[in-house]
Amino acid sequence: MGQISGASNRSTRILANKPPVSPKERPQTMAKPADVQALFNKLFGSIKLGLYHTDANGNCLCSTGSKPAHLSGPNQSDSPLFLLTDEHQHLLATWSTSLSSGTNWSQELTYLDSDGAYRRILATAGPLYNEADDLVGFLVCNTDVTQRVTDREQLALSDDRNRLAIEAARAGVWDLDVLDNRCYFSPAFLQILGYEQNGIYSDLGYWEEMIHPDDLPLVRKAKKECLEGSQSGFDIELRMKTREGTWKHFQCSGKVRRDLSGGARRVAGTLIDISEKKKVELMLRMERDLMDLITTASPVGIVFIEKSGNIAFVNPCAERILGLSREQMVERGYHIPVCHLVATGDASKPGDELPLIEVLQNGGGLPYTCLPVRRADGVRVLLSVNAAPFHDLDGEAGGTVVIMEDVTEQKQHEQVVADGDRLLRETQKMARLGSYVLDLAKDQWACSNTLSEILDLDETTPMTLLGHLEMVHPEYREKFIDCYLASVVESKPFEMEYPIRRYHDGVERWVAEYCELKADDAGRPCRLVGMIHDITERKEAEDAIRNLNDDLDRRVMERTSQLAAAKREIESFSYSVSHDLRAPLRHINSFCAMLMEDLGSALPEEARYCLDRIQTASTRMAKLIDDLLTLTQVGRTKMKRERFNLSKVAAEVAGMLQETEEGCAAEFIIEQGLTAQGDSMLIRLVLQNLLGNALKYSAGKKARIEFGRTKIGGKAAFFVRDDGVGFDMAYANNLFQPFQRLHGAEFEGTGIGLATVKRIIERHGGIVWAQGKEMEGATFYFTLNRPSAAVHTAPDAAK
Repeated sequence: MGQISGASNRSTRILANKPPVSPKERPQTMAKPADVQALFNKLFGSIKLGLYHTDANGNCLCSTGSKPAHLSGPNQSDSPLFLLTDEHQHLLATWSTSLSSGTNWSQELTYLDSDGAYRRILATAGPLYNEADDLVGFLVCNTDVTQRVTDREQLALSDDRNRLAIEAARAGVWDLDVLDNRCYFSPAFLQILGYEQNGIYSDLGYWEEMIHPDDLPLVRKAKKECLEGSQSGFDIELRMKTREGTWKHFQCSGKVRRDLSGGARRVAGTLIDISEKKKVELMLRMERDLMDLITTASPVGIVFIEKSGNIAFVNPCAERILGLSREQMVERGYHIPVCHLVATGDASKPGDELPLIEVLQNGGGLPYTCLPVRRADGVRVLLSVNAAPFHDLDGEAGGTVVIMEDVTEQKQHEQVVADGDRLLRETQKMARLGSYVLDLAKDQWACSNTLSEILDLDETTPMTLLGHLEMVHPEYREKFIDCYLASVVESKPFEMEYPIRRYHDGVERWVAEYCELKADDAGRPCRLVGMIHDITERKEAEDAIRNLNDDLDRRVMERTSQLAAAKREIESFSYSVSHDLRAPLRHINSFCAMLMEDLGSALPEEARYCLDRIQTASTRMAKLIDDLLTLTQVGRTKMKRERFNLSKVAAEVAGMLQETEEGCAAEFIIEQGLTAQGDSMLIRLVLQNLLGNALKYSAGKKARIEFGRTKIGGKAAFFVRDDGVGFDMAYANNLFQPFQRLHGAEFEGTGIGLATVKRIIERHGGIVWAQGKEMEGATFYFTLNRPSAAVHTAPDAAK
């Protein structure tokens, strides 16, 4: 080897680890036949193993297979390998070192093949000695290890990739030896859980104590299935306690490695911290639950429609609005009422509305639009509809969100409000009533159109408080200012009637103004809200009424004086009736009695009959005069209202009637404990007439006469009931008229008694009525205060 001739000539043995041998022990070099040389050349050439023999200076003496190009000699290969320049110096250095130390030399070198490919060669050299123990050459062996080096580099690259991937995934590696139940844990595994790397944590039972009790059965089940052979691996989520004592979520994956007999030899896997992922999942779940809650409780209907027309989501409000279930909407798709209407269009809608089908295709939006929709149950409703696209991850429109709200009642309310506003304007116009608002801070006066007409305002009118004050009549301005100041300072309502002079034409009108002070949120006075009513016609009417009242007062005074004179005349007439008429009647009656007494036996029968008729007529005439006087006195007598025992008065009247009527066989039934409020003397006269009539019209039989109290229409009413001859209800209205009698001469009477009863009852504020039937008796009812309308009807319950 001429290139390495500078090496030390000190002989070394081929095997440095063997002691030197004596020349006698070293075997003699034997010459090899040519066919053996050829066989070796063929053998080493087929296995790409190069052998060559050099002299002590490194010159190649013989070779087989491939050899480097720097070797020279008569048997140099036709396909040399060229040593790379940067490794040539390295080769010389290591060769010299081996020679000087007497050791074998071995080195991996990179050569450039004749085809341009790089080859990795493992070169090994050992010294050769002769019998005299002198260095005579070297035996060199070249082995092509290119594939092995490539495999080693690929394996290292793969290991590096796996290491980087595990580190990037923040995964810890574990490896369980099934036979001794010992487990290897990578530093990353320990770091994830917060443990030190120099600790001894190979005991699997130690780590099982770190697993959450709820997750431990799942881990043991996965381990058991892998060891028994039912599973080749597992992938589970579990919770483990860190060294700080907190629980974290982990993703644990494992794979089993089996021996030739199928038994589990090793189980290895990774542990990944998914706590953050769990937090994100929890947040997403909370957001989803919140979204579900919002959409479920939303007061508006929400429908998600995919671009294909399929219904992806429907909230309960949309089901209520459209009267369809989610399943029905999914089945119908675009043909649910609102989407069908928007998609197909409606001639009654403006032409610039965007159909829903175009919204879905173009990714546009449909602004809030009010659409009439007929629900599935046939009810027609108004819906406010808004459609907007929602996009997928690529930013493409994936469908449309349709938001709908039933605004039927709202529109009806708006229509009612609009009608109310219009009615208010029309009413103000007809009533000549205007409204205004005065902003105190800005001194800005805003009024309605009707008020502008009342005050004759236009654009040139100063809309301020001073401008309004200028229209007030000068005689009323000071009072107007005082009232306004009191309203603002003392928060009192302002109310005043005053004349004005219209702003432009100067016509004087009377107005009535009323306003109240309003405060802001802080309680500070901020504005006056009021109204002004044109009362000119009312003032004119009041003046006319005042004049009429003055004239009426004058006429009333005249009529009062006339009535006073008439009253005096009536009293004079009553006096004349009671004295001037009754005296002649007494004379007539007395003279008839004297004639009957003195000449009764001498007078003929016809004369006696005439005298008896005259006497009877004069008696009746006197009774009629007494009744008329009683009737007139009832209206003039001053009433004395007091609480008295009505049952006692009725009993006294019944007793008097039984004493005065000869042969009276009537049975009086008086309800006890009845009291009344009124004039006891006048009420006594009422009972005398009613009980007397009941007794009179029950003559000829054993009468039963009742007096008591009952309920008529919820009001108390007193009654007198008999079982006498009764009367025809067709003539009931004539009962209480003076001189009106329903029976003939067989029953005495003047026809004044019931008229007197009616006048007394009416003076007490009550009413009187009767019910009866011929030959079945009659009942008279009366009240002593103003009853309800039901009393006038005299219901059947009173019979």
